[in-house]
Amino acid sequence: MTAPYQSKLIPYEDYIRECRAKRWSYPQISAALLSRHGLKAAPSTIFHFVKVRARKRRLVELPAKPSPQQPQTTMANGFFEPKPANPTHEIRKQKWNVSPSD
Repeated sequence: MTAPYQSKLIPYEDYIRECRAKRWSYPQISAALLSRHGLKAAPSTIFHFVKVRARKRRLVELPAKPSPQQPQTTMANGFFEPKPANPTHEIRKQKWNVSPSD
């Protein structure tokens, strides 16, 4: 059984994250990895490394339940409640008076 592929950038993941937080471009990160750590990696390799790890953040999490002491206020209050009937709403007549021929 063979071991799964392991990226050579894994030991430098925190360094790459710091560089991206400083808004460095991928070619800048590539040059910095070569000069500071002696690691040769193409900018596209670094991009794909970052992209694969960014996918995990897309998971949707529900917020924690509010405690009973705190009143629950959200933007969705009243969203799922039926709208009140509008008594002034007029019923539109059909555009065409088509009746079946006898």
